[in-house]
Amino acid sequence: MNRYAAITAVLLSTTALPVLAQSGSGFSISLNGDQVSGDPVLRRKVEKADEQLQKADVRVQYDGLVTTPRLDLQITGSDAGYAPGQTVTLQSEMNYPGFVTRGEVLLIERRVRGGPRVLSRHDVPPNGAVSITVPEGENIVAVHRVYDARGRYDETAPLTISTGDERGLEDGVEDGSSALVRRGIPVFGGAVTVSGSSVAPGASVQTLGETVRPDPSGRFVIQRILPPGDHAVSVRTVGAGPTVDIVRDIEVPRSELFYTAHIDLTHGYRDSDLDGSGTYTRGRIAGYFKGRYANGVEVTGQIDTGEGDLDEIFEGLDERDPRTTFLRIDPDDLYPTYGDDSTLFDDTPTSGKFYLRVQKDNNYVVWGDWRADLQGTNLLRNDRTLYGGRLHLESKDTTAHGDPNWRVEAYGAQPDALPQRDVFRGTGGSVYFLSRQDISIGTETMLVQVRDGTTGRVIETRTLVEGRDYTINYIQGIVTLRAPLQSSTGSNGIVITDPGGAADVNLVAQYEYTPDSGDVDAFAYGGRGEVWATEQLRFGATIQSEETGSGRQDAYGADLLYRMNEETFVHLEYARSDGPGFGYQVSTDGGLVFDPIAAAGGDGEAVRIEGRAALTDLGLGVDGTISGYWETRDAGFSSLDYTTTADETLWGLALDAQVTQRLTLGAYYDSYEQDGGRLDREGGVEADYIVNDRVSLAFGIENLERRGISGSGDGTRTDAAVRLTYSPRENLSWHVFAQNTLERSGTLESNDRYGAGVSVAWDNGWSVEGELSDGDLGEGGRILVRNDKGEDGNSYIGYDLDPTHEVIGMTMSETGRSRGRYIFGGERPVSDTVTVFGENSYDRFGRYQTLTSAYGVTYEPTDRLSYLTAFEVGQIRDRVNGDFDRYALSLGVQYHSEGWNGKARLEYRDEDGSRSGSTRDSQTWLLAGSGSYKIDENQRLVFSAQVSRTEGNSGIAPDSDYTDISIGYAYRPVNNERLNLLFRYRYLDDQYGQQLDNSDTLGPVQRSHVFSVDAEYDLNEQWSLGAKVGARLAESAVDSDSDYTRNDAVLGVLNARWHVVKNWDALFEVRALELYDAGTTEIGGLAAIYRHVGDHLKIGVGYNLTNFSDDLTDLTYDDRGAFINIVAKF
Repeated sequence: MNRYAAITAVLLSTTALPVLAQSGSGFSISLNGDQVSGDPVLRRKVEKADEQLQKADVRVQYDGLVTTPRLDLQITGSDAGYAPGQTVTLQSEMNYPGFVTRGEVLLIERRVRGGPRVLSRHDVPPNGAVSITVPEGENIVAVHRVYDARGRYDETAPLTISTGDERGLEDGVEDGSSALVRRGIPVFGGAVTVSGSSVAPGASVQTLGETVRPDPSGRFVIQRILPPGDHAVSVRTVGAGPTVDIVRDIEVPRSELFYTAHIDLTHGYRDSDLDGSGTYTRGRIAGYFKGRYANGVEVTGQIDTGEGDLDEIFEGLDERDPRTTFLRIDPDDLYPTYGDDSTLFDDTPTSGKFYLRVQKDNNYVVWGDWRADLQGTNLLRNDRTLYGGRLHLESKDTTAHGDPNWRVEAYGAQPDALPQRDVFRGTGGSVYFLSRQDISIGTETMLVQVRDGTTGRVIETRTLVEGRDYTINYIQGIVTLRAPLQSSTGSNGIVITDPGGAADVNLVAQYEYTPDSGDVDAFAYGGRGEVWATEQLRFGATIQSEETGSGRQDAYGADLLYRMNEETFVHLEYARSDGPGFGYQVSTDGGLVFDPIAAAGGDGEAVRIEGRAALTDLGLGVDGTISGYWETRDAGFSSLDYTTTADETLWGLALDAQVTQRLTLGAYYDSYEQDGGRLDREGGVEADYIVNDRVSLAFGIENLERRGISGSGDGTRTDAAVRLTYSPRENLSWHVFAQNTLERSGTLESNDRYGAGVSVAWDNGWSVEGELSDGDLGEGGRILVRNDKGEDGNSYIGYDLDPTHEVIGMTMSETGRSRGRYIFGGERPVSDTVTVFGENSYDRFGRYQTLTSAYGVTYEPTDRLSYLTAFEVGQIRDRVNGDFDRYALSLGVQYHSEGWNGKARLEYRDEDGSRSGSTRDSQTWLLAGSGSYKIDENQRLVFSAQVSRTEGNSGIAPDSDYTDISIGYAYRPVNNERLNLLFRYRYLDDQYGQQLDNSDTLGPVQRSHVFSVDAEYDLNEQWSLGAKVGARLAESAVDSDSDYTRNDAVLGVLNARWHVVKNWDALFEVRALELYDAGTTEIGGLAAIYRHVGDHLKIGVGYNLTNFSDDLTDLTYDDRGAFINIVAKF
């Protein structure tokens, strides 16, 4: 059987539309630069503009429907951090200013007690800048918001002012960065890109309403999403070099459609009836559609049923396709290159055979891959990446705060990977090892979470942005933060209750990972609805359900929000869960050792009330806030953030009031009770008085009651403290404090304490911040020395001594007394081409000592070539439970030029040692590389390689070897298309065995070489000759322990295609197949004739005289017989 086979390669590439005709000038149509119709006067105008653009090496391009909104906030000038009193300049960056009417920057103080507080708002025009004097406060961040005409807004992730913007972005250069985390503005239209590569040094480019400064090499690129309609795009260079002033007219169409489809159906009769049925019907349907209609509806769709029996190709259309675990398009079925320089852009992310997204404004329905992203509730948060269906509807009308009047979200999904949640206590460093490797790309959600160290209450959650806040190595499972993460928030008040800090700071990593084997048989559904009954009152409801092999987890809840403004609100939540719950992993040493927290199975309820009010909103004549919370959780309640093993109740109040310009008063009370006798209550009052511009005094008194808290005695205690702060100049401040226990009872220790601290910064980038103290609970201290020189690098060294520090799962008596943790590291450009990075964290916890090290070197000898080297080390020295070592090495290289493009990465990971009697020894090598070479305009060469070697009992992949190497060549003449040639070679050494049909049993192992050459030559307009030679040199076995058997074959095909008349085609083919191990040679022929019906359909009949096909992987040998083939292409 030789059915008509078609491979459709689609390149989506739209270029700038021609200059619009002026009134009375007619029109001009040109193909490949030659005018085929139109007004010659207009043609000369177009050619003149094109010549000017070409001389200036400037390109104006309309990019069509593929539009991705970007919004960012950047610090210009020095990248170093800014202290209170200093002036920082913040730059707005976005690519859709045409949809925005105004913008603003919010400065927010992230406090532990009382929650975040908005300090100030500053107007900033889209893509404009604003200079702000940093106000007094702790942990100040900046958030950028932009609004449309309806009041809807988009928002960026918080940018920390004190640590600065460490991404190394150049001022005034469009770099495509984005920190967009909340989208409320519907953006539609087309993307217009203006780019250039030879702008004179010192010159700038004015275009699309912006002034762009090229990079040092003279390159620039700027993209804007423009609404439908006509737009005059001017490009002007100013400054050094020749002046360019050009205007191109671009039309962004109101409606635009693109689609391609391929339908192949074959009905035939087999002379050799091996399966008992002489006839068969097979087919495949594949297609892609993208369009926007004049009414604003946008549709994106894709389908690929795969080839199979006609009554089976639609089965499982809505189910996850296991073939997409690695690639949407199987490279085994394609040549590596077709010589047309096409690129692949995945506009339809899906783990199945089908994708559809229909959207208008902010309303959409989608089937494919997406992030759940259920927000608005703290008890039932969900941001997993899933596959299935999702519906989002919201009203056009919005509240005064920019929220839609109502919103509905619903989903049903088949998770194709397993979820994992790792919780890292901040180490003072920036490198963290995930508990899993082989992370599913793009599924991670990284959070910084502040929790009460005693009660576990979530005080604050901040989402990190990849590229700006962290980078991740998906193969190694290593997360590197842009800035070190401290273990606690430091003292939150005058009285120091715990020398180690007021609250824990955790890095929470939630992601999906691919298990080594087995099927992920799960189903999940859920949804959320919100409605604003008034401008201030919102009702919400959430439901979630997930069914896995361990059981079914159900949860539902309702919530109410009353909000006057950002500072004054009340939020009430109720939730209930039933099922096995969610476990997670906890690490206090950056991921060297994890302590599993088991899921809390059962059912339980949770209620949470949180409120805050600005004192001015309550009619009081002073600035400040009052806040409170109340939470109760039953044993058995569980969510992604909570695992409740016993009934517990938490509540608290906090007051912060600036009575006068000099006097600030505060009060607080927090209570935690858990069944089983655990109790923690803490309350106090504080006063802060500014004596003069340099001196301030603070006083506090606190009462503490604790019972059943680990590491603490039972009883009550009353402490009083006083603090003196002296600031002789803007960048220098030091303080001393003393604390005394006035009264105590029970076994709770006294808490007398005294100490001193300093904070100083110099203009040369050096800064020192630290505090040392001693008292009844032991010595404590924290010091951090930084040298931040912006683009010239940074370095830091720190020491942290926490007398209350513990290793998870181990008591102080088991480890000995902590002697502190040392952190030192930095990043520095050695030259214009070399940048080095290093960090070491050494924890001397008695007999239990850990070392975590990370080193990296980036070498860019030219604009075209760059090298990357990274080395991570983790060590544990434990005389009782055993030593453990982890080493991870990454080597990378990337090169790009006009003809060559290539990249490669080598990964090595070694784990050696034991933990608690369990041996953990493994070594893994991974190599991935790809490249392409443009030999000339007619020839292309591409190659790729994937190699892995794993030994041991705990690695990134199962204990096995895997090699996949591919080389492709294409000869596609530009000026003479009569001869076309494709070549492919692939080597596959699979000693693991691929998973078959989602079963737990692995398939056979194999080693094979596959060669294939296809050539076609057009004799004239009627006759074409074709040839194909394929060879397979292979051996396979049932498993790696069985004997291999040879399976070599060579296939040769010669054919002739005759285009008889306009609507008729004929095919004549001769085939030869030689099976070396069987000692047989098969020779036969095939003939077919096709009739074209219209422009999109053709019908053919034919007969295959051979019992084999031209597919070397088809081992059935039952293809002799007649067939009817119908092919439709659109």
